Order: sequence, then C-alpha cells, then structure tokens
Amino acid sequence: MPAGLEGTAARILDLSRTGGMPTPELLEEFTDRLQLTFPDPVERALALLNWHGSGSGRCSGCPVHEGVPGKLLGEVPIADLLAGLADPRAEERHDIGAVRHLVGWKTRPRQKRDVASLPEPLRARLLAHARRSGDSDKQGRAERWLAPPQA
Repeated sequence: MPAGLEGTAARILDLSRTGGMPTPELLEEFTDRLQLTFPDPVERALALLNWHGSGSGRCSGCPVHEGVPGKLLGEVPIADLLAGLADPRAEERHDIGAVRHLVGWKTRPRQKRDVASLPEPLRARLLAHARRSGDSDKQGRAERWLAPPQA
C-alpha cells in the first residue's frame, strides 16, 4: 500500500470479507490522500502501479480488495501511466501492475484507445512479462490486448 493510505488497510480488506465494492466516496478519499502524498502525477502513478503489482497478480478471480488500486489506476490519465512506466524508477513490479491493469476486464473508461496508444517497446516489454508470468489467463489477455496483429 502506498504512503498516505496508512490506517486504511482494515477498510480495504473488509471489501473481501463482505464481497462489497469500493464506494465512490472511498475511492475519492483515497485519491485525495494520494494526491496530497504524491503531488507529482508520475510518482503517484508509480505508487499505484507498484501497489497493483503487489497483489496476487491475477487479472480475474482475485480478492475484491485487490481491485482498489486498479479502480484508482482507472482514473489516472494514460499519459501519466506512460510517463511512470518510462521513468527510470520503474521496475518489474510496476510492469506487473501495468499488465494486470491494462489487460484486465473493463479497467479503464477508454481502455481500447489507451492500450492502442502504448509505444511499441513498452507494449513488447509488457507482453514479454505476461508471457513469463505462468498465468494462462494473464497470458491470453495480454496476447489479445498487446500482441502485434497477425499478418
């Protein structure tokens, strides 16, 4: 969990216990706290990608609480995500979070357009990660979303 969200773990974990979804109010509170802690949008994107990459890694069938960083990432402009992934501080965990977010089911309001805007080297890097993951669901999703079209 990123800095700035201290003291919220129980509320997030309760989502998995109750099967509930995060409310718009909860997501707004977390967004506000993250903006205060990480005023730089690239640092905020890196913090969220790192958090999302720290879960089970599954794109579907994961505990409900693992969807919280994904919901927050869905509101981050794609330009900020791209800048974060191009940042020298980006590591494998950020790529894990990016793959999980970008190839998941309905994770962004304009997901198809956003994924299409990925630079080819980044697309190849994320696809290679998904292929190495050993998760057949993630591999299949990544092939559909990230692989170059077949000639």
